[in-house]
Order: sequence, then structure tokens, then C-alpha cells
Amino acid sequence: MQIHNAMKILFYSFFSTIFLSLLSFSLHAQNAWNLQQCIEYSLDHNIDLKINELQVNLQEDQLLQSKLQMLPSLNANGNYVENWGKAVDRYTNEFADARTKSINFYVQTQVTLFNGFQLLNTVKKNNFMLEAQKQNLNYNRDMKAMEITTAFLQILYDKENLTQQKQQVSYSQMQVERTSALVEAGSVPKGDLFNIQSQLATEQAGYIEAENKLNMDFLSLKQLLFLPADTVFDIYAPQIELTGDISQIPNPFATYEYALGNRPEIKNAEYQLLSSETDLKIAKGAISPNLSFGGSLGSGYSGANVIQDGTPTFAGFQPTGDYTSAGDTVITPIYNYSTKSKPFIDQVFDNRNISFGLYLSVPIFNGWSTNTSISQSKIAQHQAELQLEKSKVELRQTIEQAHADARSAMKQYEASKLQVDALEEAFKYAEQRFEARIITAFEYNDAKTKLLVAQGNLINSKYNYIFRVKILDFYNGRPLSL
Repeated sequence: MQIHNAMKILFYSFFSTIFLSLLSFSLHAQNAWNLQQCIEYSLDHNIDLKINELQVNLQEDQLLQSKLQMLPSLNANGNYVENWGKAVDRYTNEFADARTKSINFYVQTQVTLFNGFQLLNTVKKNNFMLEAQKQNLNYNRDMKAMEITTAFLQILYDKENLTQQKQQVSYSQMQVERTSALVEAGSVPKGDLFNIQSQLATEQAGYIEAENKLNMDFLSLKQLLFLPADTVFDIYAPQIELTGDISQIPNPFATYEYALGNRPEIKNAEYQLLSSETDLKIAKGAISPNLSFGGSLGSGYSGANVIQDGTPTFAGFQPTGDYTSAGDTVITPIYNYSTKSKPFIDQVFDNRNISFGLYLSVPIFNGWSTNTSISQSKIAQHQAELQLEKSKVELRQTIEQAHADARSAMKQYEASKLQVDALEEAFKYAEQRFEARIITAFEYNDAKTKLLVAQGNLINSKYNYIFRVKILDFYNGRPLSL
């Protein structure tokens, strides 16, 4: 009768747990985020990615500037000067010792005709660097997506593990109640009750630890999503069933071939190599003569440039210092002149100046800086070649390792399934023998502990397999989703 009551308690507890789980799911389903939603939200709000986007914008400006550098320059200049003291006026070419003012302005232009194709190669280099920055942004986005996927799968593992722990605690609580009733009836010794209570305490501690782990991993995911810690947040846990078919694991060689032509870290290294090769061309271009064309148009105004103002007036005579043959003093009439500064418009027209010319610069010796630049560019190119090769090797090794881990996890999962099935039967048998008082509570707890460990290994191998397959899907260009 007591065993029958215990079975009724177990029955109602089981269906109560199922009901509460379904109720909880219905309450939170609309607020639960799936993996794709988490990834999209994270990519939209990630500060590091926004910084990367600004770096792309900076490189776009750098590319535009290098293109505009090939166009002729055009500059206008002007100045206004007041002078005291003796100085040669630039427009009258005479000494001016009074206070004078002058205005000068001119427009000049210059364009490089040839400089060893340095300008053209600079445009190419900046274009390669822009593509490299874009690929670096794509790579960082992919890494953030993979980081979210890892955290998401960790929570799914925590949830399933917590559910397993909760079921075991619930079952052990019923076992304690049932054993306590048997002890009161004198059917089993009190030591058996103590052993089962000890097992219950161990499982309760494991449950609390699993619950804390779930809370901490939720906090980690919130931080990756830039959500405050007090945000009401849950994730949607899809039903994931493993087929156990190893042949469904993506082929590592085909995965590598696809990734080699599509992964942003490889493209980034390739563009970095192209940029370093162009840098070498720019350095070699410094050996070539530099030919440019320039021209200017200018004019100005000077206060010392004066003209007669009106009719002169007679002011008398004065001796010149000469004498006639008769000995008379030679005199000359004196006139007073009124002057004014030559009008501004007239001076601008009269003082206009137009010039143009070709300018050639031939490098002969400049402290060996050009040769040093060429040598350093060659070293940088070799470094970029090695970095590209390193990226390819790391990519291949990552894919090979993920494939090997996926196969191992699948085999471990299959083995764990068989082990769990066997230990479940063994535990049922041990439970029957314990109730028949054939084995001790210690032996009963040992059988249960082995089952718990095997169930934990099964969950672990399951999500380990899922994660490794997601890595392979990721390198095959498939969206990260569950």
C-alpha cells in the first residue's frame, strides 16, 4: 500500500512538472529570442563593429583623397602690406621712404605629369586597403556571430542539464519520502534513509550549481548583446535531434576549398599582400624623374605708384647751376605738380602677370632614403606573403580539427546513449532489488550516480557535436541557425 501511494506521488509529480513546463513555455515563448535574433541584435549594437565601420569610412576618404591628388591644384593667395621707411617698391622699382601700402594677389595651379606612377599606384594601394578593411569588418562580424552561437548553445546545454538535475532531485525527494515511510513501518533500516538523504543533498547541490551556471551564462549572453543585467530575457530552445549519421558531417576538404575562396580572413590577407606589392612599386617610383606643369596669374597695387593730378601751376624760376657763354646764370621755371595714387583698377590691369612652365626634378642622392624604402617594402611584401600562407594553414587546421571533433563527439554521443540505456535498466533493476531489500542503499545510490554521470556525458557530447558541426557549417557559408 505504501509503495502504491509512492507511485501515485511519482505519477502526479511527473505530470505536474510537464504541465508547469508547458505553462512556462507558453508564457515566455513570445519573449524568447532565437539564435538568429540574438546574432542580428548583437551585430546591430556591437560597439567594436561600429568602430570597424568607422575605420572603413576613414579608408574610403583616404582612397578619395588619393584620386583627387591626381587632379591639378588651384590656389589663390593675397596680402595687404603697409610699409614705413626706405624700401624698393616692387611695382615702381623705385625707393619709397614714405608710408606706403601695397596689395598683392595671384592664382596659381600645378599638376604632376609624371612621377614614376606613384600617384596612380597610391590610388591602387588605397583601394586594396579599403577592400582589406571591409574584409576585416566581415571577419569581425563573423567572429561576433560565432561568439553569440557559442553562448547560445551553452545556455541550451545548461537548460537541458538543469532539467535533468531537477528531475533527479524530484525523484530523490519521492524516494526519501517512500523510504521514510518504510523506515517508520520497520521494513528497512534507518541507515538506508540516511544514505538516500545524503544522495538527495548531493543532487540538490548539483542542481543549485547548474542553476547558478545557467544564470551566469545568461548574464554572459546579455553582455554580448549589450543588454542590462536586469533585462527580462530568455532564449527559444528548439528541439534538436541527432541522427547519428557521421556521413552527414560536412566534408573537411570540400569545406576548406570553399572557405579558401570565400572566407574574409583569407581575402583580407590577399588584399594586404596586393597592398604591399603596390607599396613596393611606389617606393621604386621615387627613383624616376618628377615632371610637373605649373602656371600663375597675378597682379597688385602700390600706394607709391602715383600719377599727375590736374594742371601744374607756375611757381617762379630757379638757377640750374649753369652759366651762359656770356657769364649769365641759367635759370629754369618751377612748376608745382599735384599727384595722386594711380587708381586701383588701372594698377591691377597694368601690373598683371601671367606665367607657366614645366618643372623637372631628377633625384640623384637623398641620403639613401629611397633605397631604404625599397628594401623595407620588399620585407613588408614578404611578411604579407607569409601572413597569407599562415592564414591558409590556420584555416585548414581549424576545419580539420572541427571535423575530427565532430566525428569524435558523434561517436561519444552514440556510446553515451547506449551507456545511458544500459544504466537506466541497471538502475531500474537496482531499484527493484533495493525495494526487495536485496541490496543496500549505498549500492542503490551508486547505480543512480553512474546513471547521472552518463546522462551528463550524453548531454555534453550532444552539444559538443552540434557546436562542431556549426563551425563546419560556418566555414561552408551557411547561416548560423538552429
